[in-house]
Amino acid sequence: MSKKILINPFNRVEGDLEIAVEIKDGVVHNAMSKGVMFRGFEMMLKGRDPMDSIVFTPRICGICGASHGLASSSALRDAWKCEMPDNAYYVGNIVLAIENLMGHIVQFYVLFAPDLTNKKYSSHPDYPEIVKRFFPFKGTSYLKAIRARPSMLEFMGVFAGKWPNTLVFQPGGVTNSISMSRQTKAIGLIREIEDYIEESLLGCKIERWLENKSLSDLEQWLKEESHRNSDMGTYIRYARSIGLDAIGKGSGKFLSYGAYELPGHDKLYASGYYDDGYHPFNQEKILEFIKYSFLKGYNGGLHPSEGITEPDPDKEVAYSWSKSPRYDNNVVETGPLARMIIDKDPLIYDIFTQLGPSVFLRTFARLYEAVRLVRELGVWLLKIDPRGPFYIRPRVPSEVAGMGLIEAARGALGHWVSIANNKITSYQVITPTAWNLSPKDSFDQHGPCEVALNGTRIEDENNPVEIGHVIRSFDPCLVCTVHTIKL
Repeated sequence: MSKKILINPFNRVEGDLEIAVEIKDGVVHNAMSKGVMFRGFEMMLKGRDPMDSIVFTPRICGICGASHGLASSSALRDAWKCEMPDNAYYVGNIVLAIENLMGHIVQFYVLFAPDLTNKKYSSHPDYPEIVKRFFPFKGTSYLKAIRARPSMLEFMGVFAGKWPNTLVFQPGGVTNSISMSRQTKAIGLIREIEDYIEESLLGCKIERWLENKSLSDLEQWLKEESHRNSDMGTYIRYARSIGLDAIGKGSGKFLSYGAYELPGHDKLYASGYYDDGYHPFNQEKILEFIKYSFLKGYNGGLHPSEGITEPDPDKEVAYSWSKSPRYDNNVVETGPLARMIIDKDPLIYDIFTQLGPSVFLRTFARLYEAVRLVRELGVWLLKIDPRGPFYIRPRVPSEVAGMGLIEAARGALGHWVSIANNKITSYQVITPTAWNLSPKDSFDQHGPCEVALNGTRIEDENNPVEIGHVIRSFDPCLVCTVHTIKL
């Protein structure tokens, strides 16, 4: 006998999400991820000046607005074939990295970790310590994460001017020149951030943590008391003991656009596609399907450069306002875990090959990347030359097309723009959550999060915390994913 469970609204995620599942013999079947809010920034931008996209798109999301600003300016830079000075690359990477860092910390402590205090685990010997640390609004580690945020926000302000809705990104560089005094101030702030990461999250120096290159190294690291009792050590031990390494596997296919572009057009993180092996990334293989979306205008899949966003709220088979992006017609996951696998990070890849993808590893990769970003922030900061240029005025052709592909906190973010007579004729956005929480496609393949939910065993149908673990391990952001119509 099966039972249907509807969770609406699904809380502790960004935006409006509804999850529907069928449970048969204690196992999830036919999971449905429903984006229930309609927006439509693509429609707003048609007919506008191309530079308006840099003003509009950061308003898509208050959490990752800088990421949208960077993707939008990158799309115009690609279209106009602009050059940027070295300083602009470093400032852009710093703004993106600090936004992603803030997102990772908030996601773990505020959105994900409270589920670790669920009553299901009350008999676990470490449960009192977990509640002490991670209980919402009262947990010691929860509060430390909140108190660490002002230093991160102040650091963001030094480089972005304001956040959210920064206008620092331009096709030819950045609007905020970093003086020596600003650089010096930032050095002090990064030390505060490093202190928080080392004292609370790791229980050791960042350099010591990054020496871990394999699962066996990690097991050795856990033997030291300060490491074992840190938030990272506590999560690793507890999450595996309650079985989070056994649920939420997903499709096993991963996509990354590559991240943090450097002078010379290299990137800190490699781009690529993983499907039982590594494959080069080809953006032409991206298609968006709308069979189960409240949208109309085409059958099959369209590349985003040809994309259509036309609402159809009465569509009978539809169940989400999100489209269904696919890569080479495959269901792929994006995010920190995908980035680390595609970049062949030795620690994450070793755990992945030994244990496989899971809720545990997806969340661990997010925390792991946060530490890597703190180190890179210090590197980029010292490479800025306050005496050098930060912007090169671009030449603006009237009829062009371009794309901006970056990695936001939650994963692959792409903006595609077409321009004619100096006006936007087409603008399409594919967000990380559009990939990860997409509905079924034209081949009736479930989206990545739906795949991760299907097959999950639910111990108590009246307390399906396992569903929460799986969903929140993807860090959904539905305000980015669904598409507003200009009335």
